[in-house]
Amino acid sequence: MDVEMTRSAETNVLKLNGSWTIERANELKLALLEILNSCERMIIDLEGLTELDLSSMQLFCSAHRTSLRDGKHLSLHEKKSEAFERLAHEAGFVRALGCHKDPNKECLWIGDWKS
Repeated sequence: MDVEMTRSAETNVLKLNGSWTIERANELKLALLEILNSCERMIIDLEGLTELDLSSMQLFCSAHRTSLRDGKHLSLHEKKSEAFERLAHEAGFVRALGCHKDPNKECLWIGDWKS
């Protein structure tokens, strides 16, 4: 399965595997909306991603902004696929400070990233 959601009392995990490019943007949007509406704390597990593009990155940002607006917590799993880390660096997503909409400094793109 390319999408798995694990639910627990405290945190729900959305695990994405395989390719998530523009062709699957709507499917990714729906999966992110489902997890955003399911609980207060969410983790997106990207370790199994093999391919993604800017549409995926933009959807992750949008999901994070939505979680902030709703007073929820959304984060990325500490282990990330090589494809994800490469695109995050190449596209300029990795940063030292989050955006102005992130007052708690929980931006998805801040953290201990490999180079």
